[in-house]
Amino acid sequence: MVGEMILRVKSKIGISRLELSEDSTVGDLKNKIKERIQFTNNSQLKLYIEYNHQHLLEDEVRLSEIGVVHGTSLVLDNGVDEISYKTITTRPSSVTEEIDLNSQPNETTTPPNSQLSEGEKLDGPLFKSFDAYLHENGFEIGDLPLMNSFVPIKIKRGAINKVSVTLPKSITIRHQKYRHVDHLEMMNVDEVRGFANFWLSELQMSLQRIGWMYGYYTEDHHYPYGIRAVCEAIYEPPQFSTINDVVMLEDEMLCSVDKIAEKLGLERVGMIFTRLPNECFLTARELMRVIEMQYNSLRHTHYTGYPVSTMVTCTMSPDDSGQPVLNAFMASDLALALYRDELFTSSQAFSNIIHTKCDINDQSSLSSNNSSSSSGNSVRDSVRGVEIGELKPILMESGKEVVNFDTSWLIVRINESAPIKPNSFFPKLNTPFPIENRNPSNSNNSGNSTGNSVSSNGSSSGVDGVRYGEKLLDKKEMLEYFSGNSGDLWNNFHFLIYVCRVLDVDTALSICESIVQQQPIDDLIKELLIH
Repeated sequence: MVGEMILRVKSKIGISRLELSEDSTVGDLKNKIKERIQFTNNSQLKLYIEYNHQHLLEDEVRLSEIGVVHGTSLVLDNGVDEISYKTITTRPSSVTEEIDLNSQPNETTTPPNSQLSEGEKLDGPLFKSFDAYLHENGFEIGDLPLMNSFVPIKIKRGAINKVSVTLPKSITIRHQKYRHVDHLEMMNVDEVRGFANFWLSELQMSLQRIGWMYGYYTEDHHYPYGIRAVCEAIYEPPQFSTINDVVMLEDEMLCSVDKIAEKLGLERVGMIFTRLPNECFLTARELMRVIEMQYNSLRHTHYTGYPVSTMVTCTMSPDDSGQPVLNAFMASDLALALYRDELFTSSQAFSNIIHTKCDINDQSSLSSNNSSSSSGNSVRDSVRGVEIGELKPILMESGKEVVNFDTSWLIVRINESAPIKPNSFFPKLNTPFPIENRNPSNSNNSGNSTGNSVSSNGSSSGVDGVRYGEKLLDKKEMLEYFSGNSGDLWNNFHFLIYVCRVLDVDTALSICESIVQQQPIDDLIKELLIH
């Protein structure tokens, strides 16, 4: 009986997971790709194997004969012309294979093809995938937020300032109509459950946790031109936890973790953090964390040239019965543009109101006594040469000028689910490997946060909390892990991170390559880890 294998095809629009039989040919693979991806101008499909850069040229050759096996990562040559995922509006039969992560096993589930969940229909607008939005609008990107500048204009004292044609643009606060990721799928359910259990059982929700999600992007058949982020693992970095917040600490391992993930065909797709129940989806401080993450991950690889971030944020909070509930979000492009032009205040609160540096254009607020200290939205005073400081953009919310506004305007809701029958890249182990950075080291010390934390929006300094870091396993713990699992024990994300920490990154990467190529692991590595 011929078995099935899963291949990953990387391109400039994401990663596609393809299922083929083990006796398939190169031609079968190319036809499968053409079913998923649309090529313009009759581009020739060019493929090569990622680990050895061998091109797949002859269509009649069997994949097994050239080393393409289950788990192999292939690359679609970026030199081809414009490509995009094909529009699929019919619901495939596999849609019933998914359930909402938050539903109980005995509940009736709603297929994700119902566009958005009932809660999302009530809480916000419907969103289109970014490519679908571009198709409907003639691929016009000039009016999109990240293509425009909202930088305040400096005003000089004693000079005639020509501001008639350089006034900063006014900004209308509105819900974004599109999203760059349509769905977050928690493929590794055990990983999410372990993250939740540690927060609920060990910490009893009295301290918050945060982690980086690793996985891949693929097309989503449930939305026209849809994109889906799939989470395969959660890496929990060093962090400082309090009852209301959590801050990522400086992490020298993060770069190596990214390399391990890349070697396995994965990448960082977002972050997940816990939070206590709140009347808003994201507080201003939480939203700033999301904005900073997405802005730092902007890419200019979209075929229109528009900068895009596909990093997704997932929150975990208890419902009325105390069970963890997941919600996925992204910050809007307008939020990233305001952050880029430094229009948010440096400190944000745990409330639903986000504060900006913008001002209301109130002529009565300006006088000869305070003109030098006012923020300067008065054009008349600037022309007369009075030092006003700078002209800032005017924010308009529902026809009114505002300085602060609700965070919901800048939040884009993402659907989230988990498969009924998970097919995770990482197998379930009988004896799980200990998760990194769950060892409390000291309290009442916030430490130094990194640029990937909320440090720019208010730190936890001076707040009682606990710093969590890594600890080395003893010989007994390592023996329990090796003896409690079969040959799949090497294919564990947290174990590979530990190998990198106690040995070196090259050893961890060599293990990753052996996993992908389904090659045996040198027993010497096991001996080094035990002793």
